Amino acid sequence: MKFIDKHGWILVFLGAVCWSLNSPLVKYMTASAMTICCLRALIAGIALLPFLRPSRLKPDRWTAVYLLAFAGVCITVIASLSMTDAAIAVGMQYTALIWLTLTAVLRTRRFSGQPWGPVILILGGLLLFMSSGSSGSLAGNLIAASEGILFAVMTASGKRAGQENALGLTCIANLFTGALVLLIHPQTAGEALSMAPSQWGLLLVLGVVQVAMGYGLYNLGLQYVSPQRASILALWEMILGPVWVALFLHEYSSGMVIAGFLLILGGICLNALRPPGKGYILVKPDDMAL
Repeated sequence: MKFIDKHGWILVFLGAVCWSLNSPLVKYMTASAMTICCLRALIAGIALLPFLRPSRLKPDRWTAVYLLAFAGVCITVIASLSMTDAAIAVGMQYTALIWLTLTAVLRTRRFSGQPWGPVILILGGLLLFMSSGSSGSLAGNLIAASEGILFAVMTASGKRAGQENALGLTCIANLFTGALVLLIHPQTAGEALSMAPSQWGLLLVLGVVQVAMGYGLYNLGLQYVSPQRASILALWEMILGPVWVALFLHEYSSGMVIAGFLLILGGICLNALRPPGKGYILVKPDDMAL
């Protein structure tokens, strides 16, 4: 057993802050969603090449699972955005909290030890947030539903695969994702050649800050916190994204979205106030693995 290092949750939180920049920056992009996904992943992978250290990466099942889950999260979010409401497409990845909590219950057989209060508040906030838009197509909603499972698998496997070189793992995952999206969406090459310099400037910020730093900090933090705690801290992306949009673009969320954010924020605060030895504060690494 070990107490979670406070530096771990700071790293995860900073990663979520980087992720939250996606909302205002993407609004200025004119390229297709798949092209943005591909190019920012490739830029992130290139930016992280100095941290690769191939000898410190283990080509085992955890690395393979992480690469597939990472690419799956990126692709399903982009795909669902074109088929259902944006609130559903973005919010469903954070239902990972359900799967991680259920996994912890099944592995530890400690149902009463889980902090269900914060979980219920956060899930209530997610439901309010996602119900603020249209229902979208059935296929789009099903794709969005898979995001939570993929994000949970990515988080749990990232804790194992990134033990020796978290930044190197992030580098490989982004290069793998960029290559995979390019294979699926070959039009990316043509769009990239026709993009204006200002668009490339935004892509550089998205690739280096939003993706490379975001996932890099998240994977570093995962080495000190449980996947459950990390999935809760990642919710700051949902809270901060609309804040940046309101501050810099003067676009404001609906009352239902704000109510959802307040519930999520309440769940995060309630979870943070839990004393040591309760719920997410005290964990064994093996208890959190898939």
